[in-house]
Amino acid sequence: MTELTSLIAQCKTLKLDGFIPLLEQGNIEAMSNETLLTELLTAQIAKNKARKIKRLVTQAKLRYTNDYIADIEYELYPSLKVNQVNQLTTCQWLENKQNLIVLGATGTGKTSLACRFAQEAIAHERSVLFYRLSHLLLALLAADKEGELMKLIKRLGRPDLLILDDWGNALMDRNERHLLFELIEYREEKGSLLITSQYPIKAWHETFGNETIADSVLDRIVHKSHKIELSGESIRKLLSTTEGGEL
Repeated sequence: MTELTSLIAQCKTLKLDGFIPLLEQGNIEAMSNETLLTELLTAQIAKNKARKIKRLVTQAKLRYTNDYIADIEYELYPSLKVNQVNQLTTCQWLENKQNLIVLGATGTGKTSLACRFAQEAIAHERSVLFYRLSHLLLALLAADKEGELMKLIKRLGRPDLLILDDWGNALMDRNERHLLFELIEYREEKGSLLITSQYPIKAWHETFGNETIADSVLDRIVHKSHKIELSGESIRKLLSTTEGGEL
């Protein structure tokens, strides 16, 4: 076994797989020790980051896993402001534990946009978790019934960003609104929320069926939120028309 082969084997044992491509190039003898070490460490850091991002994407359970901010076709989002998108992609709002609310009619691209911001958060090595609100409520009810509510709430409190998709599509009963309040209260100051809804914020109170709890929940969400309001025709309709050669 050559010295280089032995060195590569040791790198694999130590899980320093970022080193291997550089070592296999075969021109490392021409580098100074300092340059070689810098190159090796830079490659390993990049490899570790790529591995972490892949893991974060898997854990996020995004509805759309191939939608990115860089691919936005702004002509499909006539009300979307480039400056606001650029500001949000810095992820400073996540650093400040602020929220993002995306409003718009059915088909205007709310969920896709939410997934794009989620990918940007992941690129900044932030943890994300995606839920349709209706599915989240079912999970909370099941955990409560099984005596594991606090365990679930703690798990939901860990991600830097929790996405709640399709907020307000159905009235909540007493148990659902109580459990949602428990979650929102637990996550306050621990992380950010990204909420999509086809209903204006002023209509959200109705889904709670209880003015006091609605005020408590929305006070924790709305007053420290950035807001995007999408308008225009359904993107699905526009795309289908374009594919049909009519646009």
